[in-house]
Amino acid sequence: PLLRDARLAALHPEVLAVAEKYIRSDHPATAVFEALKAVNLRVKQMTGRSDDGSSMMGSVLSGSAPILAIADPSTETGRSIQDGYKFLFMGAMLALRNPAAHEQLPDMHEAEAFDQLSFTSILMRALDAATVQATTT
Repeated sequence: PLLRDARLAALHPEVLAVAEKYIRSDHPATAVFEALKAVNLRVKQMTGRSDDGSSMMGSVLSGSAPILAIADPSTETGRSIQDGYKFLFMGAMLALRNPAAHEQLPDMHEAEAFDQLSFTSILMRALDAATVQATTT
């Protein structure tokens, strides 16, 4: 329990808010799924978008004129960082969220869940630092 508490404390507050009860009740796959849904919802709220998932992430984080700027798109380094985060967000939706959304939740060890929740926290922290450049519906 002490290690679990420390791992929970290290999570982004929005990830913790949706995942903690599932971790504590021994439903780690549900914790991960809910955390990734929270990332998706937060991007929708920040951008005003009505689309969803990987395609939305690719669109709002794309190119030299992103809707959500995580890095400075006017520099080569900034564009590289932006593209990297675009692929991280898209990959999270495809590899981690979508299987749980379309099939029964897999069995998941708590250690794997914490790895994925930590990754989800990285995405949430990137959104904390992101600047909304424009909104679309």
